Amino acid sequence: MPFNQALKLPILLYKPYFKELKGKVVIDSSNIYFGMIRMGFWSTLQYPNSGIAWENQGGTVVFKGNCMIGNAASISIGRKAYIEFGENFKNNAAMKLISVRSVIFGKYTRIGWDVLVMDTGFHPLVIMRTGKQTKASSPIKIGDYNWFGSKCCIMHGVETPKRCIFGLGSVLTKKIECEPYSLLVGTPPKVVKTGIYRDYDNDTEIIE
Repeated sequence: MPFNQALKLPILLYKPYFKELKGKVVIDSSNIYFGMIRMGFWSTLQYPNSGIAWENQGGTVVFKGNCMIGNAASISIGRKAYIEFGENFKNNAAMKLISVRSVIFGKYTRIGWDVLVMDTGFHPLVIMRTGKQTKASSPIKIGDYNWFGSKCCIMHGVETPKRCIFGLGSVLTKKIECEPYSLLVGTPPKVVKTGIYRDYDNDTEIIE
C-alpha cells in the first residue's frame, strides 16, 4: 500500500499464518486510521485462539472501510480473484472465505461463526450427453446490511438484496429474490418474516 497509508498502521494482525503473499491489498477509504482493519484477534471463547490464515496467490483484496475478522478464520485468494469488504464488515470468528473469481460484501455485512463463503466448487462436472463441462465458479455479491447466522454456506453465483437476515445453517446456492427487510431460513432459504432488521446501534444481549 502507499507509504502515507502504511505509516498510519491501518492493518493489525494477531497470530497470522501466511501461506502465500502475492497479489495486493488496497484500502479504498478517505478515512484511514490506526487499526481500522483487525484480523485474527481472539474475540470469542467458542473457537481456538489460532489467529488468521491468509493465502493470496495473486488476487486483489479491497477494504472500503473498517473491518474486523476474528480468530480461527481463513482467507484464500486465487490468482485472478477479487475480494471487496464493504465499510464496517464484521465476523467474530471462524469465517472461511475462498475466492477464485469475485466476492463483494456490501457495507455493514455481518458474518456469523463458522460461515463458509466460496465462489467455486473447484471441480467442474461433465454432462454425459454433450461432453461439456459445467461451470465450477461464478461471482458472489452480498447486499448492504446483510446478516448471516452461524454455519451458513454462501456458494458461487449467490447474489442477495440489501437488508436481509439469513438464519443459522442456511445454504445459499443462487441469486436470492426477495424484498429488503426479510428474514430467510433453510435450504434453499425461504422468507419467514418481513419488515424486520438488525439494530446495529443497540445490538448487545446481556447474559444474566
